[in-house]
Amino acid sequence: MKKNFRQIIYISELNLPNMSAQALQTLKMCSAFANKKNTKLIVINKLKNFNFFKKNYLLKNNFIIGGLFKKPKKINFITRLFFFMKLIRSFNFNKNDLIITRSVIISILLSIYGVKNLLEIHIENTSFTKFFFKTKFLFLKSKNQKFILISKNLNSFFKLSKKDHIILDDASDPNDFKVKDSNPKRNSCIYVGSFFKGKGLELIIDISKKMPHIKFYLYGKSTPYFENKKKDFSKNIIFGGYVPYYKIPNLLSKHKVCLMPYARKTFINADNISNEKYISPLKLFDYLSSGKVLVASKLEAYKHLLSDRKNCFLVNPDKSEDWVNILNQIFKNYKKLKRLRLNARHTAKLYTWNKRAEKIINFAKLK
Repeated sequence: MKKNFRQIIYISELNLPNMSAQALQTLKMCSAFANKKNTKLIVINKLKNFNFFKKNYLLKNNFIIGGLFKKPKKINFITRLFFFMKLIRSFNFNKNDLIITRSVIISILLSIYGVKNLLEIHIENTSFTKFFFKTKFLFLKSKNQKFILISKNLNSFFKLSKKDHIILDDASDPNDFKVKDSNPKRNSCIYVGSFFKGKGLELIIDISKKMPHIKFYLYGKSTPYFENKKKDFSKNIIFGGYVPYYKIPNLLSKHKVCLMPYARKTFINADNISNEKYISPLKLFDYLSSGKVLVASKLEAYKHLLSDRKNCFLVNPDKSEDWVNILNQIFKNYKKLKRLRLNARHTAKLYTWNKRAEKIINFAKLK
Protein backbone atom coordinates (compact mmCIF):
# COMPACT_ATOMS: atom_id res chain seq x y z
CA MET A 1 0.00 0.00 0.00
CA LYS A 2 1.34 3.41 -0.98
CA LYS A 3 1.00 6.65 0.95
CA ASN A 4 0.48 10.11 -0.54
CA PHE A 5 2.39 12.96 1.07
CA ARG A 6 1.01 16.40 1.80
CA GLN A 7 4.41 18.09 1.46
CA ILE A 8 8.15 17.42 1.69
CA ILE A 9 10.18 18.97 4.51
CA TYR A 10 13.95 18.79 4.19
CA ILE A 11 15.75 19.59 7.46
CA SER A 12 19.38 20.62 7.18
CA GLU A 13 22.10 21.80 9.57
CA LEU A 14 23.49 24.03 6.87
CA ASN A 15 24.26 27.71 7.17
CA LEU A 16 23.41 29.11 3.76
CA PRO A 17 24.91 30.21 1.51
CA ASN A 18 28.06 28.14 1.64
CA MET A 19 30.48 26.53 -0.78
CA SER A 20 30.05 22.88 0.20
CA ALA A 21 28.95 20.01 -2.01
CA GLN A 22 26.33 19.24 0.64
CA ALA A 23 24.75 22.67 0.12
CA LEU A 24 24.60 22.10 -3.63
CA GLN A 25 23.17 18.60 -3.26
CA THR A 26 20.56 19.71 -0.72
CA LEU A 27 19.36 22.64 -2.81
CA LYS A 28 19.26 20.59 -6.01
CA MET A 29 17.25 17.86 -4.27
CA CYS A 30 14.76 20.37 -2.87
CA SER A 31 14.30 21.87 -6.32
CA ALA A 32 13.68 18.38 -7.75
CA PHE A 33 11.25 17.53 -4.93
CA ALA A 34 9.41 20.78 -5.65
CA ASN A 35 8.73 19.46 -9.14
CA LYS A 36 6.58 16.79 -7.48
CA LYS A 37 5.28 18.24 -4.18
CA ASN A 38 5.24 21.44 -2.15
CA THR A 39 8.68 21.51 -0.56
CA LYS A 40 10.22 23.35 2.41
CA LEU A 41 13.90 23.47 3.28
CA ILE A 42 14.56 24.28 6.93
CA VAL A 43 18.11 25.43 7.72
CA ILE A 44 19.75 26.94 10.78
CA ASN A 45 20.13 30.56 9.67
CA LYS A 46 17.40 32.95 8.55
CA LEU A 47 17.41 33.86 4.86
CA LYS A 48 15.73 36.50 2.72
CA ASN A 49 16.52 36.18 -0.98
CA PHE A 50 15.54 32.92 -2.74
CA ASN A 51 16.46 34.38 -6.13
CA PHE A 52 20.11 34.39 -5.06
CA PHE A 53 20.01 30.60 -4.63
CA LYS A 54 17.97 30.06 -7.78
CA LYS A 55 20.60 31.87 -9.86
CA ASN A 56 23.77 30.62 -8.18
CA TYR A 57 22.74 26.96 -7.94
CA LEU A 58 20.77 26.77 -11.21
CA LEU A 59 17.55 25.74 -9.45
CA LYS A 60 14.62 24.94 -11.73
CA ASN A 61 11.70 24.98 -9.26
CA ASN A 62 10.68 27.28 -6.43
CA PHE A 63 10.49 26.04 -2.86
CA ILE A 64 10.38 27.63 0.58
CA ILE A 65 13.63 28.11 2.54
CA GLY A 66 13.14 28.88 6.21
CA GLY A 67 15.75 29.52 8.90
CA LEU A 68 15.37 29.50 12.67
CA PHE A 69 18.34 31.55 13.96
CA LYS A 70 20.68 34.33 13.04
CA LYS A 71 23.77 32.79 11.52
CA PRO A 72 25.70 31.06 14.35
CA LYS A 73 29.48 31.33 14.49
CA LYS A 74 29.88 27.55 14.57
CA ILE A 75 27.73 24.44 14.51
CA ASN A 76 28.24 21.87 17.26
CA PHE A 77 26.12 19.44 19.28
CA ILE A 78 24.61 22.24 21.39
CA THR A 79 23.71 24.25 18.27
CA ARG A 80 22.02 21.19 16.79
CA LEU A 81 20.10 20.53 20.02
CA PHE A 82 18.76 24.10 20.17
CA PHE A 83 17.96 23.89 16.47
CA PHE A 84 15.89 20.76 17.06
CA MET A 85 14.08 22.26 20.09
CA LYS A 86 13.09 25.34 18.11
CA LEU A 87 12.16 23.13 15.17
CA ILE A 88 9.69 21.16 17.29
CA ARG A 89 8.20 24.34 18.76
CA SER A 90 7.92 26.06 15.37
CA PHE A 91 6.49 23.26 13.21
CA ASN A 92 3.49 21.04 13.66
CA PHE A 93 4.72 17.95 11.83
CA ASN A 94 1.94 16.06 10.11
CA LYS A 95 1.97 12.29 9.62
CA ASN A 96 1.37 12.96 5.93
CA ASP A 97 4.57 15.00 5.60
CA LEU A 98 7.70 13.40 4.16
CA ILE A 99 10.62 14.45 6.39
CA ILE A 100 14.17 14.11 5.04
CA THR A 101 17.51 15.00 6.63
CA ARG A 102 21.23 14.33 6.30
CA SER A 103 21.81 14.94 10.02
CA VAL A 104 22.24 11.83 12.17
CA ILE A 105 21.47 13.84 15.33
CA ILE A 106 18.30 15.43 13.91
CA SER A 107 17.10 12.05 12.63
CA ILE A 108 17.61 10.43 16.04
CA LEU A 109 15.83 13.25 17.86
CA LEU A 110 12.93 13.21 15.40
CA SER A 111 12.62 9.45 15.89
CA ILE A 112 12.57 9.82 19.67
CA TYR A 113 9.90 12.47 19.26
CA GLY A 114 7.84 10.05 17.17
CA VAL A 115 8.35 11.72 13.78
CA LYS A 116 8.99 9.34 10.88
CA ASN A 117 11.91 10.47 8.73
CA LEU A 118 14.36 9.52 6.01
CA LEU A 119 18.05 9.84 6.90
CA GLU A 120 20.40 10.24 3.93
CA ILE A 121 23.93 8.96 4.62
CA HIS A 122 26.95 9.64 2.41
CA ILE A 123 29.85 8.38 4.54
CA GLU A 124 30.35 5.95 7.38
CA ASN A 125 33.65 7.04 8.73
CA THR A 126 32.93 10.07 10.88
CA SER A 127 33.46 9.84 14.61
CA PHE A 128 29.85 10.74 15.38
CA THR A 129 28.26 8.28 12.94
CA LYS A 130 30.59 5.52 14.09
CA PHE A 131 29.66 6.08 17.73
CA PHE A 132 25.91 5.80 17.22
CA PHE A 133 25.91 2.89 14.81
CA LYS A 134 28.72 0.85 16.33
CA THR A 135 27.23 1.10 19.82
CA LYS A 136 23.80 0.17 18.42
CA PHE A 137 22.26 3.23 20.03
CA LEU A 138 18.74 2.49 21.27
CA PHE A 139 16.87 4.74 18.88
CA LEU A 140 18.73 4.00 15.67
CA LYS A 141 17.12 1.71 13.12
CA SER A 142 13.79 2.41 14.81
CA LYS A 143 10.37 2.06 13.23
CA ASN A 144 10.45 5.84 12.65
CA GLN A 145 13.51 5.75 10.41
CA LYS A 146 14.31 4.72 6.89
CA PHE A 147 17.59 5.35 5.12
CA ILE A 148 19.00 6.61 1.82
CA LEU A 149 22.55 5.34 1.21
CA ILE A 150 24.81 6.91 -1.38
CA SER A 151 26.63 3.62 -2.06
CA LYS A 152 25.75 -0.05 -1.73
CA ASN A 153 29.06 -0.58 0.09
CA LEU A 154 27.80 1.58 2.95
CA ASN A 155 25.37 -1.12 3.96
CA SER A 156 28.23 -3.46 4.80
CA PHE A 157 28.77 -1.05 7.68
CA PHE A 158 25.16 -0.19 8.61
CA LYS A 159 23.59 -3.62 7.95
CA LEU A 160 20.12 -2.28 7.21
CA SER A 161 17.27 -4.52 6.08
CA LYS A 162 16.18 -4.28 2.44
CA LYS A 163 12.82 -2.71 3.30
CA ASP A 164 14.47 0.02 5.40
CA HIS A 165 16.87 1.50 2.87
CA ILE A 166 17.34 2.55 -0.72
CA ILE A 167 20.67 3.01 -2.52
CA LEU A 168 20.92 6.07 -4.76
CA ASP A 169 23.89 7.73 -6.41
CA ASP A 170 24.07 11.48 -6.61
CA ALA A 171 23.03 13.23 -9.80
CA SER A 172 23.32 16.18 -12.15
CA ASP A 173 21.09 18.09 -14.53
CA PRO A 174 22.48 17.66 -18.06
CA ASN A 175 20.26 20.55 -19.17
CA ASP A 176 22.52 22.87 -17.14
CA PHE A 177 25.32 21.97 -19.56
CA LYS A 178 24.69 23.26 -23.05
CA VAL A 179 27.02 20.99 -24.96
CA LYS A 180 28.27 21.75 -28.44
CA ASP A 181 30.53 19.46 -30.39
CA SER A 182 33.32 21.77 -29.36
CA ASN A 183 36.99 21.08 -29.86
CA PRO A 184 38.85 23.53 -27.61
CA LYS A 185 42.08 24.63 -29.23
CA ARG A 186 44.18 24.46 -26.11
CA ASN A 187 45.27 21.20 -24.56
CA SER A 188 44.23 21.68 -20.95
CA CYS A 189 42.75 19.80 -18.00
CA ILE A 190 40.34 21.09 -15.38
CA TYR A 191 39.61 20.06 -11.80
CA VAL A 192 36.68 21.56 -9.87
CA GLY A 193 36.18 20.63 -6.24
CA SER A 194 37.65 20.63 -2.77
CA PHE A 195 41.31 20.44 -1.80
CA PHE A 196 41.59 18.07 1.13
CA LYS A 197 44.30 15.46 1.30
CA GLY A 198 43.30 12.56 -0.91
CA LYS A 199 41.16 14.55 -3.36
CA GLY A 200 43.91 14.34 -5.96
CA LEU A 201 45.99 17.49 -5.62
CA GLU A 202 49.13 15.44 -4.98
CA LEU A 203 48.60 13.50 -8.20
CA ILE A 204 47.90 16.63 -10.26
CA ILE A 205 51.13 18.23 -9.01
CA ASP A 206 53.09 15.12 -10.00
CA ILE A 207 51.45 14.87 -13.45
CA SER A 208 51.90 18.57 -14.19
CA LYS A 209 55.67 18.32 -13.68
CA LYS A 210 55.82 15.50 -16.22
CA MET A 211 53.63 17.38 -18.74
CA PRO A 212 54.95 20.98 -18.81
CA HIS A 213 53.28 21.56 -22.20
CA ILE A 214 49.77 21.04 -20.70
CA LYS A 215 47.96 23.54 -18.48
CA PHE A 216 46.07 22.34 -15.40
CA TYR A 217 43.27 24.61 -14.16
CA LEU A 218 42.11 24.17 -10.56
CA TYR A 219 38.92 25.68 -9.13
CA GLY A 220 37.65 25.46 -5.55
CA LYS A 221 37.97 26.87 -2.08
CA SER A 222 41.49 26.87 -0.71
CA THR A 223 42.32 24.84 2.41
CA PRO A 224 45.36 24.80 4.74
CA TYR A 225 46.46 21.61 2.99
CA PHE A 226 46.20 23.34 -0.39
CA GLU A 227 48.16 26.37 0.80
CA ASN A 228 50.90 24.11 2.08
CA LYS A 229 51.12 22.36 -1.29
CA LYS A 230 51.26 25.53 -3.40
CA LYS A 231 55.02 25.68 -3.00
CA ASP A 232 55.22 22.51 -5.10
CA PHE A 233 53.18 23.92 -8.01
CA SER A 234 54.80 24.05 -11.42
CA LYS A 235 54.13 27.01 -13.71
CA ASN A 236 51.50 25.13 -15.70
CA ILE A 237 49.12 24.87 -12.70
CA ILE A 238 46.63 27.75 -12.67
CA PHE A 239 44.47 28.24 -9.58
CA GLY A 240 41.20 30.07 -10.22
CA GLY A 241 39.78 29.96 -6.68
CA TYR A 242 36.17 29.28 -5.79
CA VAL A 243 33.54 29.85 -8.48
CA PRO A 244 29.76 29.75 -7.95
CA TYR A 245 28.03 26.71 -9.39
CA TYR A 246 26.28 28.57 -12.20
CA LYS A 247 29.67 29.33 -13.79
CA ILE A 248 30.88 25.73 -13.83
CA PRO A 249 29.16 24.59 -17.07
CA ASN A 250 30.89 27.38 -18.99
CA LEU A 251 34.23 26.66 -17.30
CA LEU A 252 34.12 22.98 -18.23
CA SER A 253 33.30 23.82 -21.85
CA LYS A 254 36.68 25.51 -22.27
CA HIS A 255 38.78 22.42 -21.57
CA LYS A 256 39.28 19.06 -23.21
CA VAL A 257 39.74 16.91 -20.10
CA CYS A 258 38.03 16.81 -16.71
CA LEU A 259 40.09 15.27 -13.92
CA MET A 260 38.87 13.18 -10.99
CA PRO A 261 42.16 11.96 -9.50
CA TYR A 262 41.01 10.62 -6.13
CA ALA A 263 43.40 8.78 -3.86
CA ARG A 264 42.01 5.72 -2.10
CA LYS A 265 41.28 7.73 1.05
CA THR A 266 40.42 11.36 1.77
CA PHE A 267 41.33 13.05 5.05
CA ILE A 268 38.91 15.72 6.30
CA ASN A 269 39.63 17.11 9.76
CA ALA A 270 40.04 14.13 12.12
CA ASP A 271 38.18 11.68 9.88
CA ASN A 272 39.44 9.62 6.97
CA ILE A 273 36.93 8.60 4.32
CA SER A 274 37.24 5.67 1.95
CA ASN A 275 37.05 6.93 -1.62
CA GLU A 276 37.62 3.33 -2.70
CA LYS A 277 34.19 2.18 -1.48
CA TYR A 278 31.81 4.96 -0.51
CA ILE A 279 31.94 8.10 -2.63
CA SER A 280 29.47 9.33 -5.24
CA PRO A 281 30.99 12.70 -6.11
CA LEU A 282 28.86 15.46 -7.60
CA LYS A 283 31.68 16.41 -9.94
CA LEU A 284 31.48 12.98 -11.56
CA PHE A 285 27.94 13.65 -12.80
CA ASP A 286 28.71 17.24 -13.82
CA TYR A 287 31.77 16.08 -15.73
CA LEU A 288 29.70 13.45 -17.55
CA SER A 289 27.03 16.05 -18.31
CA SER A 290 29.62 18.38 -19.81
CA GLY A 291 30.40 16.00 -22.65
CA LYS A 292 34.13 16.37 -22.08
CA VAL A 293 36.62 13.54 -21.64
CA LEU A 294 36.61 12.33 -18.04
CA VAL A 295 39.79 10.81 -16.63
CA ALA A 296 39.17 9.28 -13.20
CA SER A 297 40.88 7.13 -10.63
CA LYS A 298 39.88 3.50 -10.96
CA LEU A 299 37.90 2.91 -7.76
CA GLU A 300 35.26 0.38 -6.75
CA ALA A 301 32.80 3.03 -5.50
CA TYR A 302 31.68 4.13 -8.96
CA LYS A 303 32.57 1.16 -11.16
CA HIS A 304 28.84 0.65 -11.90
CA LEU A 305 28.76 4.15 -13.44
CA LEU A 306 32.02 4.32 -15.36
CA SER A 307 33.36 2.01 -18.02
CA ASP A 308 36.95 2.42 -19.16
CA ARG A 309 37.26 3.70 -22.74
CA LYS A 310 33.49 3.68 -23.19
CA ASN A 311 32.37 6.76 -21.23
CA CYS A 312 35.68 7.73 -19.57
CA PHE A 313 39.25 6.68 -18.95
CA LEU A 314 39.98 4.91 -15.66
CA VAL A 315 43.53 5.03 -14.32
CA ASN A 316 45.37 3.57 -11.33
CA PRO A 317 45.52 6.38 -8.71
CA ASP A 318 48.88 5.12 -7.47
CA LYS A 319 50.76 5.50 -10.77
CA SER A 320 51.17 9.03 -12.12
CA GLU A 321 53.03 7.74 -15.20
CA ASP A 322 49.83 5.93 -16.26
CA TRP A 323 47.95 9.23 -16.08
CA VAL A 324 50.61 10.93 -18.20
CA ASN A 325 50.38 8.19 -20.86
CA ILE A 326 46.56 8.34 -20.99
CA LEU A 327 46.48 12.14 -21.17
CA ASN A 328 49.00 12.17 -24.01
CA GLN A 329 46.83 9.66 -25.91
CA ILE A 330 43.71 11.77 -25.34
CA PHE A 331 45.24 15.00 -26.58
CA LYS A 332 46.68 13.24 -29.61
CA ASN A 333 43.36 11.60 -30.55
CA TYR A 334 40.79 14.00 -29.09
CA LYS A 335 38.70 14.31 -32.27
CA LYS A 336 38.32 10.53 -32.38
CA LEU A 337 36.74 10.43 -28.91
CA LYS A 338 33.33 11.81 -29.92
CA ARG A 339 31.58 8.48 -29.19
CA LEU A 340 33.10 8.30 -25.71
CA ARG A 341 31.92 11.83 -24.97
CA LEU A 342 28.39 11.07 -26.22
CA ASN A 343 28.33 7.98 -24.02
CA ALA A 344 29.28 10.14 -21.05
CA ARG A 345 26.30 12.41 -21.71
CA HIS A 346 24.03 9.40 -22.04
CA THR A 347 25.18 8.10 -18.64
CA ALA A 348 24.52 11.49 -17.05
CA LYS A 349 20.94 11.48 -18.36
CA LEU A 350 20.28 8.29 -16.39
CA TYR A 351 21.16 10.05 -13.12
CA THR A 352 19.21 13.30 -12.90
CA TRP A 353 17.96 15.10 -9.80
CA ASN A 354 14.34 14.64 -10.91
CA LYS A 355 14.76 10.88 -11.30
CA ARG A 356 16.47 10.68 -7.91
CA ALA A 357 13.67 12.65 -6.21
CA GLU A 358 11.01 10.43 -7.77
CA LYS A 359 12.73 7.27 -6.52
CA ILE A 360 12.96 8.66 -2.98
CA ILE A 361 9.27 9.62 -2.93
CA ASN A 362 8.23 6.20 -4.24
CA PHE A 363 10.41 4.45 -1.66
CA ALA A 364 9.02 6.56 1.18
CA LYS A 365 5.44 5.85 0.10
CA LEU A 366 5.84 2.14 0.84
CA LYS A 367 4.55 1.41 4.36
